[in-house]
Amino acid sequence: MSVYMQTTRINITLPNDFAKDLRRTIPARKRSKFIYETLKEKLNKRKKMTKKEWIKALKANYEYDKKIAAKIEEDFKYADAEILEKFPY
Repeated sequence: MSVYMQTTRINITLPNDFAKDLRRTIPARKRSKFIYETLKEKLNKRKKMTKKEWIKALKANYEYDKKIAAKIEEDFKYADAEILEKFPY
């Protein structure tokens, strides 16, 4: 016996590369189910987190992003210097 649940159509926005990967990896008729199951798992995990765990995860992401930003800034420092030599103000 099949059980049907009410559904709602929503529109979401994804980065182009991510959307292409989704289309390549998951067959057209199975994408909604895949997205539903993935979100359900992620939401259940998030609901189980305590406030303290949630803050810790946010801080860890912030620290990681700071490190990545510093690396990018360092990488572009030399590129910026080269451009300024070619095109002085």
